[in-house]
Order: sequence, then C-alpha cells, then structure tokens
Amino acid sequence: MAGMSVIQEDNPNITKDQILRVLPSKHLAKYVTDDLVNILNSENNEELRRIYKDNFLSFTSVMSEGKFSLTAYANAIKFCTHRLMGDTNILAYSKVFPDRYQNMVDNGTSAKDIASFASSYSKTGIVIKIMEQSLVPTHILNASLYQEAINTQAELMRSARSETVRQKAAESLMVNLKAPEAAKIELDISYNNDTIEELRATTRALAKQQLKLIEGNHLNAKDIAESKIIEAEILE
Repeated sequence: MAGMSVIQEDNPNITKDQILRVLPSKHLAKYVTDDLVNILNSENNEELRRIYKDNFLSFTSVMSEGKFSLTAYANAIKFCTHRLMGDTNILAYSKVFPDRYQNMVDNGTSAKDIASFASSYSKTGIVIKIMEQSLVPTHILNASLYQEAINTQAELMRSARSETVRQKAAESLMVNLKAPEAAKIELDISYNNDTIEELRATTRALAKQQLKLIEGNHLNAKDIAESKIIEAEILE
C-alpha cells in the first residue's frame, strides 16, 4: 500500500482526493467534480500537468480570502503558471482559454482588443492573489547558492595558494558571518533658549530671596548651604 501511495503522489495528474485534502473550506467539496479535475489533467504535456497540480495544491488558501469558484481558481492557476514561466498575458490567456481566444480571432477581434481582454483577466482578484503568493523573496529563493558561496569562500581561505586570495576570502566571511550588532539606544535631549533663560531667572530670584533671609537674620550661610530645593507646583 505504501508503494502505491508513493506512485500516486508522483503521478502528474491531480486527483479528487488530493484536492479534498487541501480545501480551505468543507463547503467547497461538492464542487470537486470530474470536470474540475479535467481542467488540469487535460494538458498533453506531462511536466506541465505536474506543475499545474503542484501549484493548484499550493495556493488553495487564496480561496479563503474571497468568493472564488474552484473552476475559476483552476483556470487562474494555469494562467499564473504560464506567466511565471515567462509567457505574455496574451499567450498565457490563449493557452488557458483556447476556445475563447480562437473565437475572438475568428470574429476579427483586433490584436489590441485581445490584448486588453488578456490584460483585464490578469488583473482579476484571483489571479492577483495567486501571483502575490508565488513571489518568493530572492534571498530565500537563492539560500542554497548563498550557502554554497560561503562554503567556497571558506575553502579558499583554508587552501588557496595565494595569500591575497586567502585574505580576501577571510574578509568576505568576516563580513557575511558577522553577528548582528546590538541595537543602540539613542537618547535625544532637546532644549531651547527659553528653557535656559527661565532656569537662570529662577536661580537669580532664589539667590535674592536667600540673601534677604540672611540680612534679616532669619537664616545664616550654613542653613542656606544645607537647605534642599524641592520642586513643587504653585497654585495661584
């Protein structure tokens, strides 16, 4: 049984059971029909059928973000697959909807109008959501190449005959493998001339008051020196 399972997963054709396993909502199960499966499995190119299948099973979460039919999703998957493979909007559209495309050609629809229809389809909600999910950041997509480059630099650092090559390889590793710097906390202390002048005026007033207290024999210099200044809010 295990061997049969492996063969089924390796099969380029998609099955109803595979679709049912990845549906974001159970209410969509009733729409998993032979016609739906045939949208993907009718492709003659085996490798392309495999890509259709993989993409269909990978992006089903987009159906939970809007009211899209499974048929619309399957067609959009095919369209996005061709766009990601480098096809233009018109070429991708003609491959996904060959009957529609041929009808337009037979009816004398201008190339400009056909291009407009294809462009309009490329901007539908389901297509945009699939394309958004398919865009993988370059640093993730090329993670294996990055690691390979690091390994190459390490090998050069250890075994290169040229001292210059070993030095440059070592410098490259030091830069790329440097531990993240701790975040620096910067304290921004701002003040203006009004604040400084106000402080000066307060200090002068306090000094005058203390001098009057000394002259009136209410306090002496020692009392002044040992006194504490307490900041308080004065209510008028």
